[in-house]
Amino acid sequence: MLRSVLGLPLVAFCLLGDVLARSATGDRVLVVLEPHSDKGDYSKFWASLTDRGFDLTFKKPNDDSVELVKFGEPQYDHLIMFAPSAKSFSPSLSPKTIIEAQYTHLNTLYLLSPFLSDRTRETMREYDLEFIEPNSVLLDAFSHPPSQPESIVVLPPNTCLVPTPILAETTLSGGPIVYPSGTVHTAGLNPFLIDVLHATKTAYVGEEQNLDADESAVEDTLGGKTSKGPLFSGKRAMLVSALQTRDNVRIGFVGSGQMFSDKYWGTSVESITGQLVETGNAAFAEDFTKWIFQERGVVKVISTAHHRQSENQPREQYTKKDDLVYSVTLAEYYTTDNQTAAWGPVHLEDLQLEFTMLDPHIRTALIEDTSVTPEMGTTYTAKFKAPDRHGVFKFMVEYFRPGLSCIVTTSMASVVPLRHDEHPRFIVGAWPFYTAPISISFAFLLFCGLWVMLGEDDKKGKKKAE
Repeated sequence: MLRSVLGLPLVAFCLLGDVLARSATGDRVLVVLEPHSDKGDYSKFWASLTDRGFDLTFKKPNDDSVELVKFGEPQYDHLIMFAPSAKSFSPSLSPKTIIEAQYTHLNTLYLLSPFLSDRTRETMREYDLEFIEPNSVLLDAFSHPPSQPESIVVLPPNTCLVPTPILAETTLSGGPIVYPSGTVHTAGLNPFLIDVLHATKTAYVGEEQNLDADESAVEDTLGGKTSKGPLFSGKRAMLVSALQTRDNVRIGFVGSGQMFSDKYWGTSVESITGQLVETGNAAFAEDFTKWIFQERGVVKVISTAHHRQSENQPREQYTKKDDLVYSVTLAEYYTTDNQTAAWGPVHLEDLQLEFTMLDPHIRTALIEDTSVTPEMGTTYTAKFKAPDRHGVFKFMVEYFRPGLSCIVTTSMASVVPLRHDEHPRFIVGAWPFYTAPISISFAFLLFCGLWVMLGEDDKKGKKKAE
C-alpha cells in the first residue's frame, strides 16, 4: 500500500511531463550568441519559445563549459546558432562537434548575416550551401518601405514563400515578411535541402548603399558588366532554407537574423503605396521554429502487419500467388486546442508499398482503411498477390516528402513454392496434356474391340464354309 502511495507522485510527474512537452524530441534549447549581439533586441522571439515550453540556455561561442554530449547522453535537444561572424569556438561548439551531434539528435537553427566568417562559410558548404560575397546584401528598389533603405526588403508571402507543410496556411496568406540587411545563398545538389523563402523578381545582390538612376552605379554595385559571378535574383536568391536528414534531424538556415528581432515582430511596415500593414515575421518565425524543433510535420510508424487475406496472424513463409494483406499505422504529432501535445491521425494520398527482393517485384498504393479505428493514428492497407517467384522478400515503405518526417519501415518474409500436396489435382491449362493419353487409351480400346469383333466373325464364316 505504501509503495503504491509513494508511486503516485512519480506517475503524476511523468504524465505532466508528457502533457507539457511541446516538441517530439525534447525542450532543452542551447542559444549561442555573439558577444556584440544584444539579447534584448530579440526578447519577443525568446519569449515565444519560452511560452511554448522550451528551456533556453544562453552561451557564448567560446564558452568552454558547454557540452552538447556528456557521457554519451545528449545535454541539449535543439541548438540556435546566432554567431555568424564568430571566428573562434570552444571545442564543444566547434562546427565538427555540432555536425557530429546533428547525425544523431541535434536540431539546429542557424541565424546568419552578411558578415559571415570564413569558418562559418566552410561550415555552410558542408550542407551544400554557397553564400554571396561578404558585405553584400539583398536589395530591391521596388519592394521596400519608402522611408527606409533598399536593403530592408519587403517580401509578399504569396509569391516568395514556398508552400510546404513547414508553414501554415495563415502564414502563406498573411502579412508581408520583412527581410532586413540579409545575405543570400544558393543550394547545390543536396536532395534533402528545402527552399522555404526566396527573393522577389526585382531583387538583386549588391552592396548596401544608396543608388541613383545612374546605370553605371548599379553596374558597379552588381560587379560590373564583366563580372563572371552568378547573378542572384528571383527564385535563385534563396533567403531561408531547411534540411532534414534521413534520421529526421532538422536544420534551418535564415539569411537575416534581424528578421526575428523585436523591430519587425508583430509591428507594422509601410508599403510602397504608403499604407501600414502588419508584418508576417512573427508568424513565419513561429512556424519555422515549430518545424525545426519537431513540433510540426512529425510522423512516426505505430505498427505494421502482414497476413493472408483469409487469416489474421502473420507468417514467416508465404506460398507463391497467395493473396496477401499489408497494413501500416501512422501517427502525426500535433498540438491540441488546450496547448498540449498528442499523436493523432495523418492523411497521406501518395503512400506506397514495395514488395521487393533486390528489386521491387510489386509496387502498389497504400489506401487509408476507414474500417479500422486504432487508438491513435491512421491505418493504410494494401492487398496484392504474391509473385510467382520464391525467395526472401521485404515489405518496404519509404516515404520522403518535403516538410514531413522520413518514413522507412521494413518487414521480411519468405515466399516458397508449393509443396507436393498443395498442387491442384487438375490444372486447367494442362487439358491438352490430359486429353492426349485419354484419347490414345480410348483409341487403343476401340481398336482392340474392333479387332476382336472382326476376328471372331471371320472364324465363324470359315467354319460354316467347311
